[in-house]
Amino acid sequence: MIIKRVVIKNFGRIHDRTMEFAPGMNVLYGENESGKTTTHTFVKSMLYGIQRQRGRAARKDAYTIYLPWENPAVYGGVLWFENGGKNFRLSRNFYKENPESELLCEDDGEILDIEQGDLDAVLGGISETVYENTVSIAQLKSTTGMELVREVQNYMASYQGAGDSSVDLGRTMQILKMTRKGFQVQADRRRKENEQEKEKIASNIEYLQSEMDELEEQNSQIESQEKTLRTGEEENGGRMLEERIHVLDKKRRMWHMAGILTGAAALAAAVLVCLILQKFSYFCLIPLLAGAAAVLAEVRVTRQAEAELEKRKRQKSRWSAKQEKLQWNREKLEETKKEKTTALSNLISEYQEAEEHVYLPLAEELEIESLNLAMKTIENLSRDIHRQVGGQLRRRTSGILSEITGGKYKDVLMDAELRMTVNTEGRTVSLDHLSRGTVEQIYFALRMAAGELLCGEEKLPVILDEVFGMYDEERLAAVLSWLAKEKRQVIICSCQQREMEILEKLGIPFRKVAL
Repeated sequence: MIIKRVVIKNFGRIHDRTMEFAPGMNVLYGENESGKTTTHTFVKSMLYGIQRQRGRAARKDAYTIYLPWENPAVYGGVLWFENGGKNFRLSRNFYKENPESELLCEDDGEILDIEQGDLDAVLGGISETVYENTVSIAQLKSTTGMELVREVQNYMASYQGAGDSSVDLGRTMQILKMTRKGFQVQADRRRKENEQEKEKIASNIEYLQSEMDELEEQNSQIESQEKTLRTGEEENGGRMLEERIHVLDKKRRMWHMAGILTGAAALAAAVLVCLILQKFSYFCLIPLLAGAAAVLAEVRVTRQAEAELEKRKRQKSRWSAKQEKLQWNREKLEETKKEKTTALSNLISEYQEAEEHVYLPLAEELEIESLNLAMKTIENLSRDIHRQVGGQLRRRTSGILSEITGGKYKDVLMDAELRMTVNTEGRTVSLDHLSRGTVEQIYFALRMAAGELLCGEEKLPVILDEVFGMYDEERLAAVLSWLAKEKRQVIICSCQQREMEILEKLGIPFRKVAL
């Protein structure tokens, strides 16, 4: 890719400014605060847009910083570039009230759809994060950050064979982790539900057992009451009452018959006395009175016997009713006890079944095991890929560093977090023990190597914004020579003349763009 022309209509402090760039080396020269960093940011914003933040973050985001004070409705510009043998014109207006963007292929007149990803395709799918951490080095950011580490790790995770990223292992791992988490939540919920069900069954068992104990106590009370009916003062009560009723009934009939006979005898005696005396006399009344007295006595005794008889019958009725009630209670109790026993047996079976399920793996847990196996396989594969890609990145970084240091440092070692040490002939040296200029050379080599790795065949322009402040002339000359040798477009933003002086001294052609 080659940036050919930039027209900044209104962006930050720059208004209506046109800049032309050459395919090779370019030096964007200007005093401090002249707009070099603004131009650098403008190019990035044209390629990737400006992401507006929300809330307090919006006060210091790029959109707010570069929003023009005058005529903010015209906030943007035009960028002409060549890519893949075709010429493009990219226009943008970043103003939030009326944002516009247009990508035109000037060769065939086709307007491409930026929203549908056509610009991303033209840029080779290179993300803004990769762009900022490789070919575009902003002022005071010559070292690398975690963004580059993540991009390299993501690339390694999606690497297949000789750089084919059609299968994204990193994304696959994330999907597996999310799926496993979902199954784990389901498994935990199922386990919790099973445990709650066990507790519920155990509580019901305990409740039923307490009810069974109450039934046993009630049964004991019934047995005690039945025993009372059969023992003590009321032992054989039913038979004794029956015999007593029989005796009283017999006595009642006997007295009744005696009364009848006594009355008849008294009447016969009175008649006999009258016949003997041949006339009615008071003596005739004596037998009658005696018979009447006997009859009255009989009636009295009979009534007493009948009252006693009724009393005994009522006692027998109450005794029988009590006995029947106890019998009914016993039968009802036995029926309830049978039902409770069946229910208790079923609950115990359910509890045993639930207890057995505790030791059986859930379907979700089997899925989790399968996912763990898949993730383990991917981890092993990623480890192999890391050795391949990490080795490729390390070798290319070492090669670039060797070139720009004149062979002084030839071997760079790095771990998965891109923490680096330099392997010299005698020992390994951490970056903390190297000069700042050498450290910046190492990071420059890493960025360029990572750019080749992450950008693939797409060579975006290298934009360096005041990154050579710690370089001496020898280091600067070595880096500029390497950049020229790579035959790619380079835009150096500088407030000093020395980059141009060294380029002239080395005989490297360049275009000066003054601000």
